[in-house]
Amino acid sequence: MKTFWKRLGRDILDVVFPGDCPICEGPPYRDEVSYSCLGCLDQLAWVRGARCKKCGAQMYGIEYLGLTCSSCREQNHSFQSGRCMFALDQRGTKIIHEIKYHGVKEVLGDLKLWLERSEGFREFLEDSILVPVPLHWRRRRKRGFNQSLWIAQGLAKELGSKVEVMDCMKRVRNTPTQTTMEKKARKKNVKNAFALTPGLCLDSNHRIVLIDDVFTTGSTLDACAQAWSESGVKKVDIATLGRG
Repeated sequence: MKTFWKRLGRDILDVVFPGDCPICEGPPYRDEVSYSCLGCLDQLAWVRGARCKKCGAQMYGIEYLGLTCSSCREQNHSFQSGRCMFALDQRGTKIIHEIKYHGVKEVLGDLKLWLERSEGFREFLEDSILVPVPLHWRRRRKRGFNQSLWIAQGLAKELGSKVEVMDCMKRVRNTPTQTTMEKKARKKNVKNAFALTPGLCLDSNHRIVLIDDVFTTGSTLDACAQAWSESGVKKVDIATLGRG
């Protein structure tokens, strides 16, 4: 009976708010258990095995275990370590765009399945405070949501009491989009663009994990981590869905 009502609810939602699997563009919930097709999810470039200890990017070959990628070696990141779920190939990019630009929050209903496919991601987040990367209030008002907050809340739902979400940062400058910027321009663009919410009281020994949709050059996450470091917090890590 419960399955019947769940299916009926999805059928009604599909009529009122029609959507598609972000990857193959087929009907959602085709497999009854996930918004995206299970076969499509299996085709994502999930990060497994050896990865960069800073950004979490896939590093092929066991000899790279515990090392950093060439991109991270060129930068002095303010965060200590990081994880990502999948590479931003064509399929991964479609997933991100469905959430970020189309506002389809239902895609994140598959996070449980994503965590099952993302080796070590769940364990990496445990015993931490998840802090979403903020949008400037003007951009958030225009978009209507902050996808990073959606992701943090979705992860917390799956991890339960092992994590806590705190939406406690603000973007103090309305910086231009960084989509077409080079690495140096991105870093300059977000320098001093973030701050902690005034009056925030937090033990410096708490572990902060910054949550964002993607890691490209790491400039945005780095600027956020810098704000935390300057506040005295000793342990700041990062976690994203995709790695560009």
